Amino acid sequence: MFFQSGAFKALENGTAVTWQQQQLHLQNLANLETPGYKTKSMVFEKVLEDAQGGKVYQARTVTEENTSIRPDGNNVDADKEGVELYKAYAQYSMLLDKMKSEFTNYNAVINNGMK
Repeated sequence: MFFQSGAFKALENGTAVTWQQQQLHLQNLANLETPGYKTKSMVFEKVLEDAQGGKVYQARTVTEENTSIRPDGNNVDADKEGVELYKAYAQYSMLLDKMKSEFTNYNAVINNGMK
């Protein structure tokens, strides 16, 4: 069944990650005027390979400590954050649309199979 498939798990994990990315960019934008605030971003690392040879990735949040845009130490670039936020939103929306179409397909199969 689709709910137990690798494709569904990938869609589910993808939506969770893109949601987290949106929240991180919103947090950065919310701290645009906070003195000393440093931009945070997500990075993905390959942590292991499972028994079937599939790659497993882990996301972690990193703080960009080495840059400073303003004299008060804040390094949030509003333009960059806005673009990244929209990019994460577009990816999230696409994944939800894909998931919705899969549910629609299964609904059609179930309803047509009962006739």
